[in-house]
Amino acid sequence: MFDVLGGMIGGVGLFFVGMWLLTENLKALAGRRLRLIARRWTERRLAAFGIGALAGVTTQSMSALTFIVVSMAKSRLVSTRGAFAIVLGGNVGVTLLVFMLTFDIRLVALYVVGAAGLAMASDRVAGDYRRLAASVFGVGMIFLGLDMLVAAAAPLAEHPWFGEMMQWSVGSLLLVFVVAALLTVVVQSGAAVCVLGISMTTLGVLTVDQTIMLLYGVTFGSALILYLLSVNLTGRSRQVAMCQVGLNVLICVVAVPALFLELVLGVPLMKALVLSLDQGLGQQMAIVLLLVNLLGALAVLAAVRPVERVFTKLWPPTATEELEKTEFLHDGALEDAVSALSLVDLEQRRVFETLPRYFETVRSGTDLAALRRGLRSLLAEIERFQTDLLIRHGVASADEHNSMLTRQKLLGWLEEQVGALCEALRELPEHSDLGNLRASLCEGTDAVLQSLVHAMRSGDREAWALARELAGDRSEVMRAMRRKYGTAWMHADGPTRSRVIGLTNTAEQVFFLMSKFVRELDVPPMTETAGPERAVRRAPQPVAESG
Repeated sequence: MFDVLGGMIGGVGLFFVGMWLLTENLKALAGRRLRLIARRWTERRLAAFGIGALAGVTTQSMSALTFIVVSMAKSRLVSTRGAFAIVLGGNVGVTLLVFMLTFDIRLVALYVVGAAGLAMASDRVAGDYRRLAASVFGVGMIFLGLDMLVAAAAPLAEHPWFGEMMQWSVGSLLLVFVVAALLTVVVQSGAAVCVLGISMTTLGVLTVDQTIMLLYGVTFGSALILYLLSVNLTGRSRQVAMCQVGLNVLICVVAVPALFLELVLGVPLMKALVLSLDQGLGQQMAIVLLLVNLLGALAVLAAVRPVERVFTKLWPPTATEELEKTEFLHDGALEDAVSALSLVDLEQRRVFETLPRYFETVRSGTDLAALRRGLRSLLAEIERFQTDLLIRHGVASADEHNSMLTRQKLLGWLEEQVGALCEALRELPEHSDLGNLRASLCEGTDAVLQSLVHAMRSGDREAWALARELAGDRSEVMRAMRRKYGTAWMHADGPTRSRVIGLTNTAEQVFFLMSKFVRELDVPPMTETAGPERAVRRAPQPVAESG
């Protein structure tokens, strides 16, 4: 039993490491060109459905495929709607496993891990190719993890209690449903339980009615597995996972009553249809599984828009997801350099206007790490857009490009320093004097940031002049603050003194970077262009001081 438990825990560990590798490297690879290709193929529902069906046949695991699609959605390689269509198609493709019993997931996964691992370790592979190899390595780890889970749990099905349980449950169709669902959760392989049930049917252990109910129970058990694996997901990731869970539940809600309706009232439905086919009994039972999944997937696919709206209300995008999504930049904006630079300007201002939220986490104790991840992702997206813009238009607008690139670097450094300051403030021990230092740095720095944000939004000359003055050199203020709290440091331990010195130094860096960023904003405003097909919303431009 300990071997079984160790194998299952190891499988879960490999699974989640593979998920992390896949997600992080897909994010790094998610350039605009790759995103355009992925979206082009998945924005059409039927195309995405077909891709999902092919992926389902290839992966042979709905859990693995669902979490791969979750990674793609988190990396914004595909839209939420496209991810839904891929998952729905994958559900159909995975049911073809019944006809592909000789396909060896573990062997394929070992080849994938071996080849990708060699590529990752090679000095000749670098940049995006190494990230691609790491992504493929993550896929292989996901497969190996799931295979380890199945292999570790498989001996449970060979225990005598399994045969006794199946014999005990044949007297009740609902009991067969429950046993099949629980067995699927334990064995971690719906396909294995389906094949086992169909084999028992051909041997005469189970009747046709019991086998059909067993297949429905496996469908429900697969939903339970995915629900448990996705319990920690949030936002769009949760929506994608729950699409698969919802499909399986929908199949059971419709198919189970339909079977009882057919048995009690004699209405010819699924059972009558498959038994009328000129196929063997085992193939007929496999066709039941394929048909219910196909009909259910097509029904959800036809209503994917309202499904997306409902799921968005049930599991709304997280604050991090909302923050890392660009508000003004889009792929079509690359066509016109002047408009594109105006949109970059708006996104950069949006980044700066988000920085005061860091200090809110200091006051409230809420999650700063998630906020930082979102803002860093947004900064990376703006940088990728600027790179693509420069490649497409060259140096046609060199001055504006240079100004935006300088702002981008300053914003990256400013985010790093503000984040470091807030993290240090959150760790500062609660002490009367040091608590006053914490409040002074938090409220003072935040007040200057808020003043700059207000000046940028209002465009008022006096407000901007005042904000510029507030964002000036603060080295003398920091030195005075160190002298003021010198007595308190004498009674503090070494690490605390180091943190306090680091705090004042970091705050000094923040003010220095703010002053540099303000100077970069004092550039001649860019020409505003707007046509009937694209209106560029203009943020108020700060007015440079005369003289």
